[in-house]
Amino acid sequence: MKKLNWLFLLLFSFAFIACDDDDDDVDLDATAPTITVISPVANTTYAPGDVVPVRADIEDNLGLDEVRVVLMRPDGTETVLNDDSIRDFLNDNTEAEVDFDVNLDANQPVGAYMLRFEAVDEQDNTAQETVTFSVAM
Repeated sequence: MKKLNWLFLLLFSFAFIACDDDDDDVDLDATAPTITVISPVANTTYAPGDVVPVRADIEDNLGLDEVRVVLMRPDGTETVLNDDSIRDFLNDNTEAEVDFDVNLDANQPVGAYMLRFEAVDEQDNTAQETVTFSVAM
């Protein structure tokens, strides 16, 4: 019986010591994603019927969750052009690329348009970049 008590004491001691180092401090991520807009170049003018290339690189230090591109028309209406949840296990969701074209209609209204690039990381930090371009005859 005495040996059994010593065995339980020994096991309890190992269990107590083993749990000592698992209380690591967790660093909260307060860093917002970075958005680098490649195109369209700000203040570029397009004609109705043209193709507007939309390109951007988005990065985050720990991991992206969502990337969205919104087009605001001259009349103030908004259209979501791209709304992606980021699931790229090869780079730990830290990078995303926006790469698509917007085909302007032949009777596209003239005026100033704004593209808004939005990114949200896994800790809900947000970033936003805007680019204005024009449609003129």
